[in-house]
Amino acid sequence: MKILVISDVHANIFALDAVLEKEKDADKIICAGDLVNYGYFPHEVIARFKELGIPSVCGNHDLEIVRNATLKSGSRAIGFTKFTLENVTADDIKYLQSLPRTLDFEADGITYCVRHAYNTIERKNQFLLSVIAKDSLRAFDSRWKRFSAYPDAEKKCFILGHSHYASVFHLSDDRFVYNPGTLYYSKGPDQRDYQAATYMIIEDGVPVFRHLDYDATVNLALDRKTDRFGSGWKPEKKN
Repeated sequence: MKILVISDVHANIFALDAVLEKEKDADKIICAGDLVNYGYFPHEVIARFKELGIPSVCGNHDLEIVRNATLKSGSRAIGFTKFTLENVTADDIKYLQSLPRTLDFEADGITYCVRHAYNTIERKNQFLLSVIAKDSLRAFDSRWKRFSAYPDAEKKCFILGHSHYASVFHLSDDRFVYNPGTLYYSKGPDQRDYQAATYMIIEDGVPVFRHLDYDATVNLALDRKTDRFGSGWKPEKKN
């Protein structure tokens, strides 16, 4: 079975479409959250997920958009949060609200538990790699019992997002933690600049990282227009 694992799309429709086209023979697609924020095309990304029925968990940025959109006192968001709120619909917000915190599935004898983060997505700094490395087996087991719908599974694997670090933790012969990386801003010595989407293919139970260059012309032009990497930039609502 070939599983395409993506995460942290961050409203990058160009990278998403490029990866979906490249891996169109995948038997299953799963996303570890953060569909929106940081990028310029949140509505288009949500529309693609809905169109293709791609399962995803809720990420911290998805949650941030939902919370700001549903504040009774009105949102005071700035920057990309404000931009995202101005470029999504009420149905988009409902879709983000519907995203679960955890998804479980089984493939090739392995039970997977998909979450955006190792702890809860509301907790600060919960994505740090040290959280996984410290007391790794004990931490894994306690989190598996807490979050997975299959606590007694024999071969277990967490699929996480959030950190933007493509990584594999082989904690034992039956306990693993995978992070596919990000379709937007990558981190880590093995990843190139943000124009290369990073994701994972799990085929017959074996994980492989892939990098894909895509056409980032529009994103780069919008970055320059908004002075994204300068100070005080204010993205405008798209027409």
